[in-house]
Amino acid sequence: METKFTIRILTVIISITLLFLGCGNRDERLGKSKSVQGNDKTLKKESKKLKKVIYYLENSESMFGYVSGPNEYVSVVSELSEKPEFVDQNIFREFHFINGGLDIKDNLIGTNPSVLKSRLNKPGFRCGDVTKSNLNGMFQIALANAGGENISILISDCIYDIGQPNAPFNALATEGKETRSKFIQRLGRGNMQTIIIKLYSKFKGDYFCTSRNGKIPLDQQRPFYVLIFGESELLNKYFNESYISSLRGYCSLARFLKIDKSNIPYQATNQNSKGTFSFDKANKNKLTDATKDRNGRGFQFSIAIDFSSLPFPDMYLKSKENYKITGNYSIVDIYQPIRKIHEVTSFNPTHMITVSTASSPYGNLELTLKYVIPSWISETDSNTENNIDNDTTHTFGFKYLTDAITEAYKYKNQEQNIATFKFEILK
Repeated sequence: METKFTIRILTVIISITLLFLGCGNRDERLGKSKSVQGNDKTLKKESKKLKKVIYYLENSESMFGYVSGPNEYVSVVSELSEKPEFVDQNIFREFHFINGGLDIKDNLIGTNPSVLKSRLNKPGFRCGDVTKSNLNGMFQIALANAGGENISILISDCIYDIGQPNAPFNALATEGKETRSKFIQRLGRGNMQTIIIKLYSKFKGDYFCTSRNGKIPLDQQRPFYVLIFGESELLNKYFNESYISSLRGYCSLARFLKIDKSNIPYQATNQNSKGTFSFDKANKNKLTDATKDRNGRGFQFSIAIDFSSLPFPDMYLKSKENYKITGNYSIVDIYQPIRKIHEVTSFNPTHMITVSTASSPYGNLELTLKYVIPSWISETDSNTENNIDNDTTHTFGFKYLTDAITEAYKYKNQEQNIATFKFEILK
């Protein structure tokens, strides 16, 4: 009896001990789990916050024609100075007039948009050394103050004041190389993005011919430019295509950025398909049992892609010329889906690209989105000012500015393709 009783007592003690050990291990496991979750929160990358926007308005005499009355230029400056998100989020804004030669003048106007708007006229623009315009110096200042939590906005006609009418292109080339160096140096210190916006405005005033060292009175439409510098995350957030294209006088947009090989979701689908195929169970971008259409229309399928992480305009993403495709395939259509693509469950497609071949469909297929400079950049440039009183679209020497920017980003972007989508088509 005593032996049985002792055994029972020992059994109870052992059970209680195991129970406490189990609870302890459970608590330990829970503790570790909480700790890991806590670390995950700590390691999670916080989104960047905008702290300050610095505006630089070129106010040399060549810009006076843009402030001769209410027009597109005045509207755009007013809109940017009181951008709704900046007002709503109480973003600190600082306004400068900028001009001058080698000794560039950066004139602080203040932090009140109303004060800035009150000076968008010829008397208000007369501040600092209005006789000269050092575009390279303006870029240097705007770039130096952009990045991190700050965005810089430079508004200019983007005409170099070279002061050498006998050899203007030599001077332009020299200025362009210096600007390129400034960009390369700045790109080495962060993910700097540059947006160039071309806009048109009524212009009534003197046009200063940099190549002829003279001036011509104009009363016509002329282009001007808004250049925005800052971290890509911030520029993507605050300056999307929809907002930029809503600016009065808007014409064209270009973005220059360091390419981030981030994951862009994509998947083959049977939308707009011709012929037949099956999806591999483990990889939906591997098509098996592929056969061409029995009526001789070839083989075709569509690719669902989520481009929402890219800041490029929709026109860029829909342009067939901006893609490269391997093998015998060609792009038939690029469009935005108007209904849910039911076979795609892991992401929401923003675009569909239909590809087709009349030849053998088998093998590896690669579709690449290239990094292409918009054609309007080169089309805007002019190497003469002889017919300026009839020219409403071109900017003298514009290519020397844009070449400096594109060459700097090309130097930093060892990989010039934005994304590559790979597929395998098997019998």
